[in-house]
Amino acid sequence: MMPTPSSSPAGPVAMPQTIDKKPSPNTPPAGRDPFSELVLPQRPEEDFWEKYNKRLEFPLSLVSAVLLHLAVMALLIYILVGLMNREDRSSVPVQPVYVSGLNEGGGSGSPGSGGIEDPFVRADAEPDKALVQSLPNPNQIPEIREEIRQTIKYFDDQGRLPISDSNAAAYASLEESIRKKLLGARQGTGDGPGSGIDGSGKGPGGSGADSTLGRNLRWVLRFRVSSGRDYLEQLKAMQAKILVPIPNTDKCVFYPDLNDLSRHRMATDDDLRVLANQIKFCDTRREAVIQVATTLGLDFRPNTFWAFFPKNLEDELARLERNYRNRRPEDIEETVFRVTFRGGKPEVVVEEQRLKR
Repeated sequence: MMPTPSSSPAGPVAMPQTIDKKPSPNTPPAGRDPFSELVLPQRPEEDFWEKYNKRLEFPLSLVSAVLLHLAVMALLIYILVGLMNREDRSSVPVQPVYVSGLNEGGGSGSPGSGGIEDPFVRADAEPDKALVQSLPNPNQIPEIREEIRQTIKYFDDQGRLPISDSNAAAYASLEESIRKKLLGARQGTGDGPGSGIDGSGKGPGGSGADSTLGRNLRWVLRFRVSSGRDYLEQLKAMQAKILVPIPNTDKCVFYPDLNDLSRHRMATDDDLRVLANQIKFCDTRREAVIQVATTLGLDFRPNTFWAFFPKNLEDELARLERNYRNRRPEDIEETVFRVTFRGGKPEVVVEEQRLKR
């Protein structure tokens, strides 16, 4: 029989020892999720184009904005054009034209020439030649010029005053007696020749190229007008007086004040002598003259009308002529002035200048 184990006579049995271990620094404390503080790698930030172009947002918004601005601009232009087209043009179409001074013709030709639907509003590329071409024979210009020299020879005895072709043609449109009076001459008594208007043979404004007469023979004024009434309004703003020759007579209707058209009368010799001392220009275009005559209330159809300006305008034109190219008046054949209006006030500039040939 096997003996039953019992206490060892050598003493108590030894128990195994427990070794304390320090926790690792990477080991999370007990009771906490080991993945709660785990740092995940971040994706790089998207570029601008990738960020706003996933569904074509950027190009679509850009195109939409451009189209919207273009639509607004088109609408404004359409409204502006519509307002301009609503302008009342029932009388004479408003269009810039050239109305020249002592060379007026404007391209309409002589009365009865026909062939132009509305010459008053047609711009002429060379208006200075229109009056010359309206003469029955443009080759008569040297003869007309010589007649003018014979009229003014008592205060231009050496014939040095330049006379442009267009101004010569303008004076040729007048009846002879009226032409001589406006040139400053008058018939003397007895068998002797006539003299200047002051009896001394000097004529209007002195005797040189820088005199009123010399300026009248070379100066040209050009306007921009739209109708007969507009024409007279511009002339009134420049304090002009109007002389309308009656065809086939030596009579003229005189308007000394365009502010009161009822104050017109038949021009006297004294009126013509006074007007000879003023800067003047004429218009012979058929439509222009007819519309002005209608606005004036005339009961006849004139072939031309003349406008006369005060001394202060002559002084201003003389200053502009001197400052243009610093040329002497006696060396100038023709000076062309452009007249425009801003704010109801005339503004004059030298447009071109031709030297004596």
